[in-house]
Amino acid sequence: MGVAEDFAPSFVKKPQLHQEDDGNRLIFECQLLSSPKPDIEWFRSDSKLTEDVRTKFKVQPIGDNKFTVVLELDDVVETDAGLYKVKAKNKSGEVSASINLNFTPADEPKEKQIDGFAPTFAKKPAIRQEEDGKRLLFECRVNADPLPNITWFHNGTPVKETPRHKLTIDKDGHSYFATLEIQNVTVEDAGKYKVNAKNELGESNATISLNFDSDEAPVPESSDGIKPTFTERPVIRQSEDGGNVTFECRCVGDPTPTVTWSHGETVLSEGKRYKMSLTLDQKLYHMARLEISSVVSSDQGEYKAHAKNKHGSGVATINLNFESGSKKIPDGKSPRFPKKPTIRQEEDILIMECTLEAHPIPDITWYCSDKQISDNQRTKMSRKAITKDSYILTLEIQNPTKDDGGNYRCNAINIYGESNANIALNFQGANDANGFAPSFIEKPRIIPNETGTLITMKCKCKAKPEPIVTWYRGQDLVQKSKKIKINSTVIAEDTYELTLEIKDPGATDGGTYRCNVKNEYGESNANLNLNIEAEPEPEGEGPTFVEKPRIISENNGKLVIMECKVKADPKPDIVWFRNGEVIKESNKLKMSMESRGDHYYIKLELIDPQLEDSGLYKCNIKNALGELNANLTLNIEIVPVIKDKPKIIKIIKKRTVVIECVVASKFEPKCTWYKENNTVRESKRHVYQVEKTKDGEFAVKLEINEVEDSDKGAYKLVASNEKGEAVSQVVNLVDIPEEERKPCKPEIARKLVDQKVTESKTFELLISLTQSDRKCKVEWYKSSTLIRETKDITTTFDGTTARLTFSSAKAEHTSNYKVVVTNEAGKDESTCKITVEKKDKKKDEKAEDKEEAEKKLKQGPAEQIGLKKVERKDDKPKVPKMQPPAPGEPPKIEVIREKRPSLAPEPPSRRGSLVPPADTGRRPSLIINDEKKLRPGEVMDTRLLRPGEVGEGQVRVSCVCRFIRSVLLHLT
Repeated sequence: MGVAEDFAPSFVKKPQLHQEDDGNRLIFECQLLSSPKPDIEWFRSDSKLTEDVRTKFKVQPIGDNKFTVVLELDDVVETDAGLYKVKAKNKSGEVSASINLNFTPADEPKEKQIDGFAPTFAKKPAIRQEEDGKRLLFECRVNADPLPNITWFHNGTPVKETPRHKLTIDKDGHSYFATLEIQNVTVEDAGKYKVNAKNELGESNATISLNFDSDEAPVPESSDGIKPTFTERPVIRQSEDGGNVTFECRCVGDPTPTVTWSHGETVLSEGKRYKMSLTLDQKLYHMARLEISSVVSSDQGEYKAHAKNKHGSGVATINLNFESGSKKIPDGKSPRFPKKPTIRQEEDILIMECTLEAHPIPDITWYCSDKQISDNQRTKMSRKAITKDSYILTLEIQNPTKDDGGNYRCNAINIYGESNANIALNFQGANDANGFAPSFIEKPRIIPNETGTLITMKCKCKAKPEPIVTWYRGQDLVQKSKKIKINSTVIAEDTYELTLEIKDPGATDGGTYRCNVKNEYGESNANLNLNIEAEPEPEGEGPTFVEKPRIISENNGKLVIMECKVKADPKPDIVWFRNGEVIKESNKLKMSMESRGDHYYIKLELIDPQLEDSGLYKCNIKNALGELNANLTLNIEIVPVIKDKPKIIKIIKKRTVVIECVVASKFEPKCTWYKENNTVRESKRHVYQVEKTKDGEFAVKLEINEVEDSDKGAYKLVASNEKGEAVSQVVNLVDIPEEERKPCKPEIARKLVDQKVTESKTFELLISLTQSDRKCKVEWYKSSTLIRETKDITTTFDGTTARLTFSSAKAEHTSNYKVVVTNEAGKDESTCKITVEKKDKKKDEKAEDKEEAEKKLKQGPAEQIGLKKVERKDDKPKVPKMQPPAPGEPPKIEVIREKRPSLAPEPPSRRGSLVPPADTGRRPSLIINDEKKLRPGEVMDTRLLRPGEVGEGQVRVSCVCRFIRSVLLHLT
């Protein structure tokens, strides 16, 4: 069972008010006790105050768990009047106190002062268990005068007397010991308890939580069912990337309850970013979960889980906070005892053991009753880590005796919270000696002597044996001195009179005193409140306001009058200031003060005011009995000026667009953003921000979160005040940050194919992906062996296409090949078979012939076609030598006819063949045979000619282009 520990704040010095800086500054000051340090809030009437140039807050530690709390108010004006309240709050409770600041006329009747003091908690609320946890007692001590009304609450519902619940209040002077007793404790009793103490002078609250951190909590005996009750502290979990947050709350209920979730005042619904579940954890116990995906900063705040069935309802509250500037929840875990502590004895050693969960490692302290236990020869404390953030805490007592009996408590605390495990150690058959704890038998009294030079505080108590007596003022121990005497006198059997004498008491001696009496059976306290009256005031009075200071504008703003009316005796002196500097009369400024009895009418007239006349004006009103300041702020506004065209800032990762504009204005202008002609209304996605960057200049921003295509368009800003408005230039939002695409599993669109390649030839394996992704990892395998790059084997990948290239195929390359493409979303693969074949000799010879022909093409014409010079007989006529045609001249054909032995005329023939010239100076000739007409391509000759030989009766035709064509035909 875990119990929250620390104590609620309580005032040791009520709020007081005093002036500084000749009355221009007011100081509200009080002192209080609290653990841990409290959060402080100040209010005027019902309005919460915030720090600014005029208002400052201070919280200063002045000792163990003691703090001075200060509110400073500079340049006080009439509107500062009202009821001021300071509220101090921590997780164990809160306390508040009030003080009035009045600027009312001095002759107004004052309210009657009530003597006494508001309730404060002298002893922090604590839970004590008896009968092995079947009976619980919630106990606290309250100091108050007059008698307070004390009320207990369970989860916000007042606790009333029932057969199971008993409420008691024991009075001890101005101290009240309040108890809430619960019999037959069940899981339905878990939750948050609050005790409220209230009287005519104020009220105070303290809270304490009862959690069942183990599964051994008893359930109600009734067979009808169990109302829903949350039995453990809620748990917050966050995914590693910080995108999702899950709340877990464990509750008991029969029948199974229905659970709804809310964020602030908004009830959440299943769907979109919210996922809700309720699962059976074990018999009668259920685990309620809320998962929030894609968290944003606006998800911070208070969440509640509402569980309900026919027997009632229960509520669990969870606060979600992010670390500054991020969406990450603080990386920590509040201490929690998940199992019931155990006690065992091994030989002469008594061992108490607790299981603890916490992060970071908490500070561990063991107590017996309220006394801290320390390591010594008989007691030993240890901590052992069993898993991450889990520990076994052990307290060992050697040779235990009945004196070691009592209520033990293991306290664990870290920056995220605190928890306690309670263990009751009882020794059977232990007998106490005759005696009893101290108790006060009379109301404590404060007795001054007739001259007021001596004050005696007197108490009477009964105790056996004689108690140890200790006096405190607030939390400070009172020591004997020349001024202070402390006595304890036996006035009857087991009865004692206790006195504290203060010589020549002064205002600094006032406050709350406490007499503590203690023996081995217990202790008791008596509280006394000492008020020291102030000396009588001198005759006359200091200045006070009769009417609230004000500023009046006349003649259409051409004349400004600042005036205030005060009451004072004697007549005050008047000094006016502007922004801290004394101002004097001039043609533009006129000052006056008119007396009407003891009332004075003070004026400052400002003629034709300009912008430079703006500022804080202060009228200091002072006489011998006091002084007063009237502060008036004069604001002279101008029409806002928008300096530049709005600019667009894109935050890619957050998918946020910020449109920013700089506006010059004396005071913060009213700003409205427009998209086209429609007003952009503020929402979670559209956030307005106006920040003062320097005096007279503001940065106005429109932040668009989770930007969409519908946000594209033309934007402009309209800034206005009482004097007019200004409109910015239009800025167009065209490009928006793309939504971050989640990676998808790679898919091979073009697979590997089987290939047959020729030995020594280059070949490659190729695939392509359906979707380009440069983050993919590509691996090639030959059979099951990973292929590494070499000078003959290379790989490439451009995000879409992957290649494996072999510069020269070899017989050992014949194998099965596989490619594997992998990314964080998955993988895909493809396989093929490569067969390397030996070379074909015929094809190789043909290739060699082709290469030989290409070589001949580079040689001279005669060598290309293999022609030789022809030796001609003397009896055959020689062909005349022909010259090549001039450039641009068409080829010429020369026909040379030769006579044959035949007598008959021969028909003409145009059949011919190319013959190269005998020397390089002649053009190639076509030999034409006139014997008969031949088909194209035929040669009529019965004689077999040798290469390069020319037959008779042929004609040579000069044509360079025909020669080239014949060469090409020869090559093919």
